[in-house]
Amino acid sequence: MPLTQAAPLAGSDALSIHPDPPSSLPTSSAVNTSLAGPSQTLDTIIAPYPNFSSYLLGNWFWNASRTKSLRDRDDLVKNVILHEDFVKDDLRGINWSKIDKELAGASNAGLFSAEDGWRSSDVTITVPLGKNSDTFTRSFVVPGLTYRPLEEIVKAVCESKASSRFHYHPFRLLWQPPPHPSGASPPPEEVYGELYSSKAFRDADAELQQSPREPGCNLPRAIVALMPWSDSTHLADFGTASLWPIYMQFGNQSKYERAKPSARACHHAAYIPKASSLHLPDEIQDFIHTFLKKEGIDPLLTHCRRELMHAVWSLLLSDKFVAACRHGIVVKCYDGVTRRLYMRFFTYSADYPEKVLLATVRDMGNCPCPRCLVPKEQIAALGTARDRDIREHKTRVDDHQRRSTVQLARAFILEKGLGVNSVAVEGLLKPQSLVPTLNAFSERLAPDVLSNFHSLFVPDIMHEWELGVWKNLMTHIVRILHAAKGGAVREFNARFRRVPTFGLDIIRRFSSNMAEMKQFAAHDFEDSLQCFISVVDRLLPEPHNGVVLDVVFLSAQLHGMHKLHLHTESTTRLTDATLIEYGKALRRFKRITCAAYNTVELQKESAARIRRQARRRQGSGIGQPPPDAHAMPVPAADGLHTYKLHSLGDYTASIRHIGTLDSYSTKNGELEHRTVKRRFERTSKKNYTTQLANIERREENLQRMTDALGPSLERSESTPFPESDHYHMGKSEKNRIYLSRYLRQHSGDCAIKDFPRKLQTHLLTRIRHNRDATESSFSESERRTLVIEDECIYSHQLLRINYTTYDVRRGQDLINPSTERCNIMLLAHEDKDAATEGTLGSERHLFWYAQVLGIYHANVVDLQDGGPLATPHRMDFLFVRWFGYDSEWRASWSHRRLDQIGFVPDTDPDAFGFVDPNDVIRACHLIPAFAEGRTSRLLGFSNIARPSGESDDWERFYVNRFVDRDMLMRYLGGGVGHRTLAVQLSTASLGLLVETEDDLGIAVSLSTGILDGEENEYSDAEDILEGMGEICV
Repeated sequence: MPLTQAAPLAGSDALSIHPDPPSSLPTSSAVNTSLAGPSQTLDTIIAPYPNFSSYLLGNWFWNASRTKSLRDRDDLVKNVILHEDFVKDDLRGINWSKIDKELAGASNAGLFSAEDGWRSSDVTITVPLGKNSDTFTRSFVVPGLTYRPLEEIVKAVCESKASSRFHYHPFRLLWQPPPHPSGASPPPEEVYGELYSSKAFRDADAELQQSPREPGCNLPRAIVALMPWSDSTHLADFGTASLWPIYMQFGNQSKYERAKPSARACHHAAYIPKASSLHLPDEIQDFIHTFLKKEGIDPLLTHCRRELMHAVWSLLLSDKFVAACRHGIVVKCYDGVTRRLYMRFFTYSADYPEKVLLATVRDMGNCPCPRCLVPKEQIAALGTARDRDIREHKTRVDDHQRRSTVQLARAFILEKGLGVNSVAVEGLLKPQSLVPTLNAFSERLAPDVLSNFHSLFVPDIMHEWELGVWKNLMTHIVRILHAAKGGAVREFNARFRRVPTFGLDIIRRFSSNMAEMKQFAAHDFEDSLQCFISVVDRLLPEPHNGVVLDVVFLSAQLHGMHKLHLHTESTTRLTDATLIEYGKALRRFKRITCAAYNTVELQKESAARIRRQARRRQGSGIGQPPPDAHAMPVPAADGLHTYKLHSLGDYTASIRHIGTLDSYSTKNGELEHRTVKRRFERTSKKNYTTQLANIERREENLQRMTDALGPSLERSESTPFPESDHYHMGKSEKNRIYLSRYLRQHSGDCAIKDFPRKLQTHLLTRIRHNRDATESSFSESERRTLVIEDECIYSHQLLRINYTTYDVRRGQDLINPSTERCNIMLLAHEDKDAATEGTLGSERHLFWYAQVLGIYHANVVDLQDGGPLATPHRMDFLFVRWFGYDSEWRASWSHRRLDQIGFVPDTDPDAFGFVDPNDVIRACHLIPAFAEGRTSRLLGFSNIARPSGESDDWERFYVNRFVDRDMLMRYLGGGVGHRTLAVQLSTASLGLLVETEDDLGIAVSLSTGILDGEENEYSDAEDILEGMGEICV
């Protein structure tokens, strides 16, 4: 379709291009009053509550936690008891149990629509028993499936306020980069972020619009993007209570809203029957042993688990739902427009065990990927031309050959009585790691609604990166530190304990024993990756130290780029090039460092292996040797042949096709697990699945009441200061500091040397708008024109900095000089030559850094402008201790090293100074360079510049450019929301070097650097980056 409209997005240089321009774009204020209708009275809206007071109390009760907090108390007082319409006498004689039943739709009152309510059903699976039984198969009934019809969920959501910001019209989002320094304007770049602006969504909509209409229907047609998620979870810390839910999200809704549990964007679609650790009812083992008198039934249980999953989805993909996918359903949407909506599946988010269940692929088989047919032994070739060729030309497809192979294998099992793991069945299925289960998505939706179900199983960055590749790599580095001895592990733990925190929850305080990695969640591994370089530096001798630093640096870089919430074409190309280098670094790490150390299992790994072997020995029922209690050797190759490593190569293709990875991350579902765990606390703990369903209905119906009552009952979160302000400092003048007294009290402190003159210079510089001014720039007569009222300044504890992130969102940092969150970064104003060249081949220095020692304001009178009667005006300023760059340290993307800075010695007159808060870009994360140690030569006596009790400083600090994605893009360049940086992206600047050796058995020509039988990987990286040129923001 031709592109006909480009609408600029507020606050950015992005353009949204619509193939079919809508009348308006969805906004946060989109409210449909026509659905409620003017005839609806208050009593009708809040029914079954008899009055408004009972509604207020009931709404608070079901939306507050069972274990009351201070926030719950404040909510009760503010929004219930003190509400202007609350009358305590209205609560007398109310039958709360009856109301709760009606809210859950469990009564015959019919107050709420039953179409989108919960239903119960039994699920029947066929259990193959083989020739050892009197019959080849038996049916086993799994009771207790609780589900909601998918088509009714779609209808209910699109009619409700939950869809007020849905995008039904696809568009292509473009960004116009600023002009090059030469004046040339670069071409617009496509921006990848939301699913509703992705190529997949545009293609699906184009196919729909080009298809024949339903007879006699001229309604506008739109795609509803379905994004299911499933995984089991334990509901309690103790006991066996568990739940296997299926959640549904909508790609028409912004990913930023879907990521917030308070948005209620995860709609509960089904609760699969009570599951054991195998996702099967415990009774099935007794059922099998009744007919099959043998042990070792694990392959059969695995088969039954797959059968159960697809039997559940066959029921969810009912005839009515499939008809709605093909012919659409007519819905009057919340924006007042009646549309014919067509459901389409775009992604299915799940961890790997769940993913292979759904994709009907063998768990870690010879071809472990659910998307392509890469052999397990070739996974280590990540980033090579051969690896890219496999992904491109050997993708899994749901074709006739696959279906025929599975049908033939099932015939062997069900009709001839062969075992699910018999030689004949394995011979058919094992080459492509298939399984003898009919895929529900293929059987019900192929080929017109869903042409290839394998495309649903998108990458999962949380389980594949933090809990996969990085966890494996970090674990093996710890094994190496154990093998290296010499106290390396002790120093490793000690350094992590001294890593400062950052932000509200970006970098948390690390565990006291990081090497043990006990009870680590995904964010713990992510935090460790972002801070690992400083911790591991020089714990190993060379060349192993350099090899480890290289692979960790590239791990942090690639991980940060994969987690970007907004990509452009340039950043995706750069990510591809970085992946090539990452693959080389991993193989070099294995070839050089891993081969030099004899590593064994960690203590927790040995304990876990012994427990697994004991369970296996107990479950088999046959004599097996007891588990070996000694630590077993662990080869490094174990981490280089996993599906999780292979999946990294699919990330950029997925970003280009369906949007950034955070849009379909399993993190959203993991957060929704907190909701069901909170609801579980309200149940009787017996037959809790039905109770959970009833609680879900109550909360959903209460939310609909709140929406119908309007914005007066919505709990708004007020911002501490106007979001348009760059910074906020308190207005109070209670903490008054008289300068003369302050200088006398700290007369021997090095930090306040020339304090008054420096402050005068700073304030005059800002008043006269002379950024390059120094102390000698102003005469004494000029200084006398500046008067600080009462000769006092006022101290503040906190400074809040607002900034625009790379993805055009609002970010905020908190600066507190009394804590370790006291470091800031400013745009560098260096000489042109120095700023361009850097030091010893390092990249140019984009920023200056300082430690904030005090946050102040003063009331200043400028006598030159207003004479002696001039009105004082407030001027805010920060007292800082400056950092300087290490001139001998090489830091850049090509050197794969972080910037190193250190405090400017107190012998330098500019070691301390003042900063305008308007010049602060944001806070920065500085980690001590532990290997450099501490020194007392940089500063003499000072109680102001050092925490109490300290007499020395760290010699150097690492500037953590990987602390978050916004920081990464400030150094990398190309962020849409950053408008002031210009970074040259090229193979040279990224250190894309030729891999002269390869551990995959490929011969290498040392004269040309070209792998025999493959193309030059350096050329690959150059081709990827070709045409990127200079990205200016």
